[in-house]
Amino acid sequence: MQMEQLDLEIRSKIYNYTKKILRKYQKGITTGKLTADKFVENIISNGDINDILDEKLLLENDFKESYTSYIEKLINIQNENLSSSKKRGAKSIPEKPSISQRIKLKNLLESSGYTLSIPLEYLNSCDVDCIIKYITTQSIDLGDERIYNYVHKSNLN
Repeated sequence: MQMEQLDLEIRSKIYNYTKKILRKYQKGITTGKLTADKFVENIISNGDINDILDEKLLLENDFKESYTSYIEKLINIQNENLSSSKKRGAKSIPEKPSISQRIKLKNLLESSGYTLSIPLEYLNSCDVDCIIKYITTQSIDLGDERIYNYVHKSNLN
């Protein structure tokens, strides 16, 4: 089984767990001492991820390979964010969503019965695009699983 084939809720839990560990070992990752392969082996041998995934799945080579490429993607995203924040100085301001993006999202939320769990002001342009994609297609790209926690189906309908 591949990471893409997992349920969105499981992927979100894996994302949250993995990001927490990535932040912990950020220095080793940025220096290149900790590779994605070593990272996957450490996570699997640690056993904490067994609370999220079945141990049989973790031992499958197919899953290990997809999880390794997933971690490489997260590492690349993290490194890009670090380098861009260093270039811009201490005040790194992500691109705010355009007015048309905001209107499109608000209309989509109203018509689909979803609500945001965080204020729209805290979302950047990329987040808004990902939320719009999630609401319309019910899919989230790998590495953007944080979006799953930003939007929920309303209980009013």
